[in-house]
Amino acid sequence: MSDGVLLLFLRQIFPEWSITRDGPCWRAGGRVVIWAPSADELMDVLGAVVPDAGQRVRYFFGG
Repeated sequence: MSDGVLLLFLRQIFPEWSITRDGPCWRAGGRVVIWAPSADELMDVLGAVVPDAGQRVRYFFGG
């Protein structure tokens, strides 16, 4: 999946977070600010700080 498509998905799944990409760095601003060197690491942290993250992702993809 391209970074642009993933960015769109993450913004839809987590609308209360401001998710951006600046070069190789990913950023999410919400209750806290998260900086990560990769999308995978950003999603790991979002999964830890958003209690229903897994449920949101499953719902978004029709699961």
